[in-house]
Amino acid sequence: MRLFLVALLTALLAAGAYRLLRKADAPEPAIVAASIGDARFAYSPAYARDESTRYGGALERLSFIAVVPDFAPPQKPSADPRSRAAEELDPMRVFVTLAPRDEALDPAERPSRLYARFLESEVWSGPGGLVLRRFEPGSPYELEQLYLAPPDGRAFFARCPRRDAGFLGSAPCLWALRWKTLDVEARFSAPLLRDWEALARGLRAFLESIDGDRPRPR
Repeated sequence: MRLFLVALLTALLAAGAYRLLRKADAPEPAIVAASIGDARFAYSPAYARDESTRYGGALERLSFIAVVPDFAPPQKPSADPRSRAAEELDPMRVFVTLAPRDEALDPAERPSRLYARFLESEVWSGPGGLVLRRFEPGSPYELEQLYLAPPDGRAFFARCPRRDAGFLGSAPCLWALRWKTLDVEARFSAPLLRDWEALARGLRAFLESIDGDRPRPR
């Protein structure tokens, strides 16, 4: 029995290694076809943030990296570790995730129906004409602050950590929106708030560009 189990384990390990090698040797497709439910997508693999997005198929979510202002794909990672580390901290990168929509609440309604109860009464001026609201101490978002496009944040909002929150990532701000049958999350650096309108236009244009049902030129 013990020999059988050892042989079975060895066979499983060998099969897994074979699949990994085949995937590593497989040529990268010029255009990736993927789907989330009934939503279909076609995009360059250069946008992919993870392996499942890079190879496509029927997936539960898609993860992309794009570089503003034109939402181009990032350059191929440098072979030099120091250069690669600097590339990964590039504040012009936007991380985009698509997933099946949460029926509970449209993301555009979060500022008025979810966040409003936790906000302090003071209103401050934010970058790019945004309104800045701070969350109350002891609330679930006490280490963050909320930026809203007037009047109510439906067109755009972003949750960003406070300066004293100790967040070390390169893309601490979060904006969520609903697109077709999906919920979309975009993470980006705080300096991009100054040009939030261009960021919003660019993200929507990017989503349209990867829409697999969009008519393509022949």
